Amino acid sequence: MSRVHFVIDSDLGEVALVAMAVNTICVHVGLGEVQANEVELCVAEAVTNAIRHAYHGNTGETVSIAVTTDKDELRIEISESGTPMGVEHVRRLLHGTKSIEAETGDRMLLPEGGRGLQIIHDLMDEVAYTRKDSSNHLLLTKRIGQDRASAASQ
Repeated sequence: MSRVHFVIDSDLGEVALVAMAVNTICVHVGLGEVQANEVELCVAEAVTNAIRHAYHGNTGETVSIAVTTDKDELRIEISESGTPMGVEHVRRLLHGTKSIEAETGDRMLLPEGGRGLQIIHDLMDEVAYTRKDSSNHLLLTKRIGQDRASAASQ
């Protein structure tokens, strides 16, 4: 098992660098280019959400990104000590917004504040959110060496 840990300032200008680093790690551990790009997008969305919503866009706070890999999965934990995620946002993250999409057939009608959460929900194999003490923890998991169809059947 390998672990890499990044700590960045709560500055949106830092997001791209972390996302690119995660993409490189994904490729290194055996995810294909498409999956690596998907994970990169999810990390960018999650870190951006932490800065915009948990820290209300304020700089000078920290966001921690820990990437752990083993032979069959990649786990990314994003932690910060800002405002907790609201119940409705947690529901969208964990369960998606299938009802809006099913009713309308149009993902673009999703609430603007929920598109990033829906992307994360759709592209990662597992997603978990917890609040421990005074910190928020978002855990994103991507299986290595399995296509999305076989991962979904598990």
